Amino acid sequence: MQTINANPALEALKDIHTPAIIENWPIAIGYWLVLMILISSLIFTTIWLTRRYKRSAAKRMAIRELDFLDINHSNITVDINTLIKRAAISYLPRDQVAGLEGQAWYAWMDNQVKHSTPALHQLLDKRYQRDGLNLDEVRQLKYLTKRWLTEALPINSRTSHYLYSPTYTKQLEQVVKC
Repeated sequence: MQTINANPALEALKDIHTPAIIENWPIAIGYWLVLMILISSLIFTTIWLTRRYKRSAAKRMAIRELDFLDINHSNITVDINTLIKRAAISYLPRDQVAGLEGQAWYAWMDNQVKHSTPALHQLLDKRYQRDGLNLDEVRQLKYLTKRWLTEALPINSRTSHYLYSPTYTKQLEQVVKC
């Protein structure tokens, strides 16, 4: 038999040894940073959503109460005006809102929304008139009130700080004089 001449370089090789298993812990610092950012953003988002939910509680309650008002009730316009004031007082001090009546009240209401609502003012003006509102006007009043509540509430801090400014006071005085 013939012997196979083995290559001397191959005989010098040793068997392959697998490396040690790489452990998952401790993880690298970059992963810790990403994990901290995710956890802190989750906490921040949870706190923000909770505060937002609590802040809009009066708005949700006012809209729910508006939906339950009976359109056939004779004093529905008074009830709706009272509802709007109660909702506003939930966000601002009582002395800023409770004393407003007539044109000053309507000017304040228009200040809280992007677009003024003269139809809402006209319907609310009929609350002490002898004839009152017909059924279509009551439906329109409820719709306009719901739209105002949705857009105006919750009253933000910018608007409430604006109420104390001399510019706003002068505007109200001009409106009342007209």
